[in-house]
Amino acid sequence: MTAVSYEDKYRAAVAYIRAKVDQLLGLMGTLPLRPEELDDEGLIELDPIGIIGESFGQVLAHLNETNLDLRLARNEIRAILDTLQAAVVVEHEGCLADCNRSALDWFFGGADIDAVRGRPLGQLCLDWDTLVPMRECAARQALEVECQGRQLQLLTSCICDEHGVRLRTVYLFFDISRLKAAEQGLRLYAEVFSHTHEGILITDRHGCIVDANAAFCRITGYPLEAILGRTLDQLHLAVHDGALHAGIDERLRENGHWGGEVLYRRRDGSLIPLLQNINVVRGAAGEITHTLTVITDITVIKENQARLDFLAYHDVLTELPNRLLFRDRLEQALQHARRDGERLGLLFIDLDRFKNINDSLGHHVGDQLLVAVAQRLRKLLRRTDTIARLGGDEFVVLTEKLGTIDDADRLAHKIITALRRPFDIGGRELHVGCSIGITLFPEDGESADELLRNADTAMYRAKDAGRDGFARFSREWTDDVTSKLVLENDLRVAVRQRRLSLHYQPIVSLSHGRVIAAEALARWPDAPSVPPDRFIALAEETRLILPLGEWILHEALRQYAAWRSEGLILDYISVNISAMQLASPEFTERLLSLLRVNGLEGRHLQIELTENILMRDTTTSHRVLGDLRSHGIRIAIDDFGTGYSSLAYLKRLPIDNLKVDRSFVHDIPADPNDCAIAAAIIGLARTLGLEAIAEGIESEAQERFLREIGCDTVQGYRYARPLPAERFRTFVAAYGQDLAQPPAAPAAAAHRLSQPLRGRHDPS
Repeated sequence: MTAVSYEDKYRAAVAYIRAKVDQLLGLMGTLPLRPEELDDEGLIELDPIGIIGESFGQVLAHLNETNLDLRLARNEIRAILDTLQAAVVVEHEGCLADCNRSALDWFFGGADIDAVRGRPLGQLCLDWDTLVPMRECAARQALEVECQGRQLQLLTSCICDEHGVRLRTVYLFFDISRLKAAEQGLRLYAEVFSHTHEGILITDRHGCIVDANAAFCRITGYPLEAILGRTLDQLHLAVHDGALHAGIDERLRENGHWGGEVLYRRRDGSLIPLLQNINVVRGAAGEITHTLTVITDITVIKENQARLDFLAYHDVLTELPNRLLFRDRLEQALQHARRDGERLGLLFIDLDRFKNINDSLGHHVGDQLLVAVAQRLRKLLRRTDTIARLGGDEFVVLTEKLGTIDDADRLAHKIITALRRPFDIGGRELHVGCSIGITLFPEDGESADELLRNADTAMYRAKDAGRDGFARFSREWTDDVTSKLVLENDLRVAVRQRRLSLHYQPIVSLSHGRVIAAEALARWPDAPSVPPDRFIALAEETRLILPLGEWILHEALRQYAAWRSEGLILDYISVNISAMQLASPEFTERLLSLLRVNGLEGRHLQIELTENILMRDTTTSHRVLGDLRSHGIRIAIDDFGTGYSSLAYLKRLPIDNLKVDRSFVHDIPADPNDCAIAAAIIGLARTLGLEAIAEGIESEAQERFLREIGCDTVQGYRYARPLPAERFRTFVAAYGQDLAQPPAAPAAAAHRLSQPLRGRHDPS
């Protein structure tokens, strides 16, 4: 064995020590001395324990410094993450490893991080399970998800070890709710821009077109590519003068807005009216950057307005001027006539028999006939004349610069002749005529109202004269019209204030020599200046007969009941009834109610109707009279022999009495014809089982003849005129003292007390 020398052992020891020092250096990473500074002797003398202790101290100091830096960095990162407008969630094996403040607020109810860290995310956020399948997709691209009521954009990334094993998953959420709303708004604005019916144009500050919608292109006729980058002036779109253009620019600079009507020239050269609104768009510094123009095509509106303007002044059916336009032209014509001293004429035309055609064939045929009449009238007139339709079947013609008065008559004759010719309406040959009233300026009136009113009056005179003709106005007619109008107003007041009175004429039985009934007759208040036939006829014309007739029935039944309570017993009281009353649906019930209120029975009342009333509507008459007769009410035919005198209705209708008209009594017994007629009527009544009552008895001879031919019931001046209620009671009490001759004093007294004029509704 070879002996190992000391030197070899020394070298081996040094090598061992150096190896350990190198190992220490590799472990610690630092030494107080660099390895190259240590020789073999210094290495032997080196204190390893001290070196290690000192090195550990340096390492610990470095670690503390590094940990401090790490804590600062972590705090900085958390501060940054907490200020982010995004939520950051770190997941570890399905549990929350970490998150920022936004995540705590959005997903975890604002809890503290220490309270939720380490807990399963599915428990902390119910929507979390829907996000887990998306994390792989979100690692490649951003996904839009909805979580906790928010629209979010999701990005994920993985933290892996050196072997690629997933250690953590980081979720990054951006709240895009506002962005989505903005996008929705932008899409909506884009839809509005594209599909609105109004044209929209956007120009830059130089007036060059930046964009326009489809409606603008449709309205103007230009495709978008043809107008982009060009100005309205270059396209010659706006049609207005320089002053308007300057005014628009000034308003835009001052107010930022201008609106009004303009004309545009379309690509094909046609002009279109537009409603234009211009608004400027300003930048941050207040400078004008763009201009927004909205145009609306108002062609249809303009056409409709023109049509409405036409309809406002023209008749819809015939397209003739209406009353408003005619009145305006008449006023202008009157001004010219006054200035130039000329004559003009008005012809008021009313078609004859038009109502019959309209009612029987229908309104559509009537309308066609009116159009045909208007066309025929147009052809008759000069271009300077005006024809208008005032309404219904009424037309009026204004003819100016008349040479003579006869010119208007000749024109009226031409119109009448033209309208006599038949009209072919829908294959039917229809015939109408016309009645024309003529007024002249200045002879018949100074104003438009006066001329029209007088022409209308003249037209009615032409109708009263037999129709199919014309009448020229006369000043004498004005007094009649005025008097009628005054009487109508007075009648309305009298009916409303119940100022009329009732008089009662006795109905006498010759065989019994007593008054058996009374006929109630209305009288004008205060004085007998207005005869009954005049105001009763006017009441029927104005429908005042309904309230007047109601009052007459009420007052007559009240007075009859009062007489009975005072011991004056009459068989019945008789009241005249008009056609309007009979046609009223409430007539029967109202009449029965008045009887009940006054404690009377149906047999205590007789109603009198003329033949003309009954024959207007025989079906209604039969129904109403049958109902009244079933309640015991008497039915009398007044003025028999002057109307239809039809045996058919006498047989069908429930009638009790026939009243022989005074016209057949007046000349008996001197006139054989009247005697024969009176005898025939009374014989007819007896044959039909009816009672005959003769009216208008004034002499003993008349009474004797009527008694001889079998008429027992009479009334007339021979016995008494119509008397006020109290006078009537006195008369009845005195009558019958001498059965052979009625007492003269009461009748004479009654004659002096009441002097009414006789009329159709006054049987005396």
